[in-house]
Amino acid sequence: MPLRARPTHRRAALALLASACIAAACREPAAAGDPRACQQTAEFGNTGCFEVAGQVVGTAGQALAGVVVGPRYQPGRDGFNTAYVTTDTAGHFRLRLIRVGGRPVGLAGPDTLSVFVEAADPRNADVGIPARVRDSILAVVTVAPVGAVPVPAVVRITLPVP
Repeated sequence: MPLRARPTHRRAALALLASACIAAACREPAAAGDPRACQQTAEFGNTGCFEVAGQVVGTAGQALAGVVVGPRYQPGRDGFNTAYVTTDTAGHFRLRLIRVGGRPVGLAGPDTLSVFVEAADPRNADVGIPARVRDSILAVVTVAPVGAVPVPAVVRITLPVP
């Protein structure tokens, strides 16, 4: 005869699971090998990652394809790698950055950072001359720990292109 948990044991197990979820801020851990999860890399023992997704548009609201998007370096701030992506035909992008510094000690609540995300149109750049059409926006991101799937901060950047 198979062993079955008594109803009181099931309720206790569910209560324990619910309290564990609350203690972990209800972050669902990624399944082993989930490609969406923050991976441990060789980048100085990273502690997690974060994502920024969005769209780059012109002043008339039109999607801008081929625009380079990446983080703007801020000296003396929290460390993360520098990665750049190019917008697709609809002006959309998704950027994943790896945090190379640890979570601040004594932080209560989620691990958040403020990051400037910059968009630059390379069509008006030349050798040794940076793109003149550029702008940035401040995004507040939440760092997901290694093994968890990050929730992207969503932004919309408007470039001064008619």
